[in-house]
Amino acid sequence: MMGTTLKAIFGLTLAVILMVTPVARVPVFGQHDSDDAKDLKLQGTWNVTLRFPVCNVFCTCPGGVPNIPIPALNTYLKDSTLLFASGGSLLAGPGHGSWKRIGYNNFKASFKFFLFNADGSRRGSEEITKAIRLTGPDAFEAVSSFDLFDAAGNITAHGCPINETGTRFE
Repeated sequence: MMGTTLKAIFGLTLAVILMVTPVARVPVFGQHDSDDAKDLKLQGTWNVTLRFPVCNVFCTCPGGVPNIPIPALNTYLKDSTLLFASGGSLLAGPGHGSWKRIGYNNFKASFKFFLFNADGSRRGSEEITKAIRLTGPDAFEAVSSFDLFDAAGNITAHGCPINETGTRFE
C-alpha cells in the first residue's frame, strides 16, 4: 500500500512540475534559436551605397575606378516589386523588378534598367541580381552581380560583382 501511495505522489508531483515548467523550444531547421531574434522586414525605402570592386574591360566600373561609393535608392514594396533609382549617373534610367524572401533575414532581388548615351539615345540595359542579408532592422548587406547588354540586346558583360550596404530611409 505504501509503494502505491508513493508512486501516486511521485506521479502527481511529476505532472505538476511538467505543467508549470516551461517547455524548452527546440529550433526547427532554418529557424533562428535566439529568443531575441526577429525575422526582419525588407519592405520600405533604403539608402544604398554600391561599390564595384572589379574594373576591367569586361566588368566596367562607373568612373573607371574600383570601389567608388555610388548612391542609389531601393524601394521594396509589399507586393514584392522593387524600384531602383541610381544617384550615380544621369545616363541610367529607373529600375524595376521583384524580390522575395529566401530564408531567415535573407532575400533575393532582381531588376532591370536602361542605359543612355549623352545624346539621349539608348545605349543598352543592365540586369542586376542581388542576395540581401538584413544585419539589423535598419541595415543590410548585399552581394550583387550585373549583366550588361548593348542596345540590340546582346550581352557584353556577365556576372560582374557589386558590393552593397543599405540603411533604411523611413
